[in-house]
Amino acid sequence: MGKVSELLRSLIEKQVNGRGIVVWYDPEGVYRGFAHTLSLPETQKVLWKDSFFRLRNEVEHALEFIDEQNRPAPGGEVPPKALIYVPMAGEDTQHALVELETAGTVMEPGANPWQRNTRLRVLAEHVFKKIAPDQVAHVCKQVEEGYLTLEELDDLSVEIEGIKSATIKLVFGTASINDVALGFAASAEYDQSLEAKQALPELEALLKTGLGFEASDLSTARDLRVAFRRFLLMGELVCSDGKGGDLDKFSSLQLPQDAEHIERVREICLAWRRRTDLRETYLEASRNVAQEMELAACAFPLEAIAGLDTFSILEQKLIEAAEQILLNGDPEKALDLAHKRKASFWSDQEPDYRIRWVLIENGARLLILGKSIRERAKKLKEDPGLFVRAYTDGEEPWYVIDKLYRHLERQYSHFDLELGEGHASFEKLMVLFRQHYTETVEIMAVRFVRALEKADFQLAGCLAQDQVYREKIYPLVSGGKKTAYFLVDALRYELGQELVDGLKDEFDISLIPGAAQLPTITSVGMAALMPGAENGIELVETAGGKLAVGVGSSTLRDRASRIKHFQGSTDLDVLVLKLKDLIKPSPKRQQAVKAAGFVLVTSQEIDQYGEEIDDESEARIIMDEVLDKLRKAIRRLAAIGIEAFVVAADHGHLFGENVEGGMSRMR
Repeated sequence: MGKVSELLRSLIEKQVNGRGIVVWYDPEGVYRGFAHTLSLPETQKVLWKDSFFRLRNEVEHALEFIDEQNRPAPGGEVPPKALIYVPMAGEDTQHALVELETAGTVMEPGANPWQRNTRLRVLAEHVFKKIAPDQVAHVCKQVEEGYLTLEELDDLSVEIEGIKSATIKLVFGTASINDVALGFAASAEYDQSLEAKQALPELEALLKTGLGFEASDLSTARDLRVAFRRFLLMGELVCSDGKGGDLDKFSSLQLPQDAEHIERVREICLAWRRRTDLRETYLEASRNVAQEMELAACAFPLEAIAGLDTFSILEQKLIEAAEQILLNGDPEKALDLAHKRKASFWSDQEPDYRIRWVLIENGARLLILGKSIRERAKKLKEDPGLFVRAYTDGEEPWYVIDKLYRHLERQYSHFDLELGEGHASFEKLMVLFRQHYTETVEIMAVRFVRALEKADFQLAGCLAQDQVYREKIYPLVSGGKKTAYFLVDALRYELGQELVDGLKDEFDISLIPGAAQLPTITSVGMAALMPGAENGIELVETAGGKLAVGVGSSTLRDRASRIKHFQGSTDLDVLVLKLKDLIKPSPKRQQAVKAAGFVLVTSQEIDQYGEEIDDESEARIIMDEVLDKLRKAIRRLAAIGIEAFVVAADHGHLFGENVEGGMSRMR
């Protein structure tokens, strides 16, 4: 007798021993054969044949123990043990056996508690949960769909019990189908034991039962594993939700057919990829199967592979598809795909894949945002303040496009393009991105300058550069706060935003857009940030006919003259440093910071390298380095005792492809 029949017999026997009379309804006749062969000690078994009159006559002696209220008669006697089997639903009997039901108990599908519930699925669940927990859902589903009878469940339980009690568990340390399948597919360490113990047939039986994999004429563990790896990986690929393309030509392969088997194959493949100790074997297996199946030459529908991590070649094809989608003018679709794939298994394994997905993501965002900006800029009222707010604020601020383009070019510079046609589509994309960015910036600049001219170059509601010291520095130092003032050449607004993003979890910090003093060149902008600039600045001619900036009685030509003016304009003990001095400050410099009443920090790297370096990629790297150094410098000064920080810039900059001269200074 199999495990399911054993459980059913045990449940019936307990009810008979406890209640005496058991009326067992079997609406679908599932247990007809079992009921005929069932035998319980000291128990009368009565099977319904053709009439309830005949059945009641057979159990007449039991009715003597039932009173008028259909309860056992007084005296404490338990009715004699009787099992009445009726192959129909209780509600279809017109209450013919109500006295017996009330005096004893009823067993039927759906009865409560579960010990009286004879639904075959419930019995199967209790049995297989113990002997094969990873097969419970699959077995129960087959029972519900009518694919497994009681007899077949018994045979299956015997088969599984036989496997579990044999050498598979000894070899693998488990009889779980998923664990055994993964262990065998991912490693050859079990081969010797399997062959020495002649356990390959038992392994094949387990893989057939749990996954639908059938081996044929495979005499060695190695041959079996090669075929099983192909079954797993191609099963995950071909049995995905999508169809069509070259997927159809693999339908003749041995693949999982049952839905539960397909799901288990996916679980095993996913676990294999997630196991860092087995990852190398997965990479090897996927590479070998891809070569064997010639997947590189296949065309797959995008929807069929968009959610798969099975093969590296699929990632390559998805990237190429996303690039083509961008070239075809659908950046939203490409962006959605990039969001999903940039953290995929193969993006983690192959850095180039992740770089390309990030490039696609940023490029798609640039195209989407650029289109929005161009449309909004053309409709925006000619008020320069509106343009400033559009650039710096709102759900979709315009400065983001500068950030996206800067990151895009930096990431592209790190990407190692191969010779040949492999990356031709992406090179076309970079041309497209650059064109869209340049077009967007041109529209922004032209519209803003037109609005600024119309407003007589007055930018109301925006902090003027020559007011920074009076409004932001003076209140701090007059309030007794130890303050650091950073003067960073060419730190445009979006770089400032990124600086803020890297510090906002550590400091109470805000970002304020400023209106640069015209003309927006370093000498003018830096002079406007000096004390006294609020009283007015002017251009003056120096020896040799060169222009400088006059602030009060000082003529400011360069960094040295600006520092001299600053130190002479305050009673504070001003410590002057360059940004690089604060990256690894010596103990002596730390003591100098502690002793100083004010720290003035200058940085010229962005402007200097942006103008002098021929290699644009190096200049972009410098920008990131300056941001990193600024964050480190602020953290170090805060640790030493500086209480307040103001970071200001002389002007912004554009750093794009083929920027026209008239666009080169949009502040």
